[in-house]
Amino acid sequence: MDKNSVKKSIFEAFLYLLSVHKYEDITVYEIVEHAYVSRVTFYKYFKNKDALLAEVINRLQEEFRTLLKWDTDLLNQFSMSRKKDVYIILYPYTYRILDYFRSKQKLINRLCKMNHQNLDFIEVMHKTYHDYFVQVLPEPFYAALDDSTIEYYSLFMTNGVFSIIEKWFKASFEESIDDVIDKILVLLITNLSALYLEVESQAKKDPQDN
Repeated sequence: MDKNSVKKSIFEAFLYLLSVHKYEDITVYEIVEHAYVSRVTFYKYFKNKDALLAEVINRLQEEFRTLLKWDTDLLNQFSMSRKKDVYIILYPYTYRILDYFRSKQKLINRLCKMNHQNLDFIEVMHKTYHDYFVQVLPEPFYAALDDSTIEYYSLFMTNGVFSIIEKWFKASFEESIDDVIDKILVLLITNLSALYLEVESQAKKDPQDN
């Protein structure tokens, strides 16, 4: 087998084992047995089991990042004066992301139940979301507000959103996507409104200062 085929076999074996066993109980021996490769071959591509887990999480992170970039101009497409319109615009974007997570339900359930000292799936995904959120805030926010204010709102909103998502994960995706979206968008729209008001307030003060 070529390199890609070997790695694919190892990944598929690992993901299968994660679906039926706790990560802590999985051994390299079991992975290579299910992947039909030798231990020598495994160690050619991965230093250990943790390195394989890290690559699994990295792949999820990259797929999540790609979904986030689906519409980089999203926050410039609406006025906060019409919250219903904002909800309608944000709904398909949010649905796309949550539907992706639901498609990975078995894997995410296992990752959330892990107690790994250095590889925290939720923390990795939250940081990815936060970093992206800060990047796509419209330019007027940065022109009107200082960095600490932007960081405060960004952390508050992204922490809130991922707390909702994490609860959904840990409840084994019991709630419908629509119910989760509603909670997320109420939180986002409420706080984005406050941020927009902050920008407008600052804009009114600036001419007087000049």
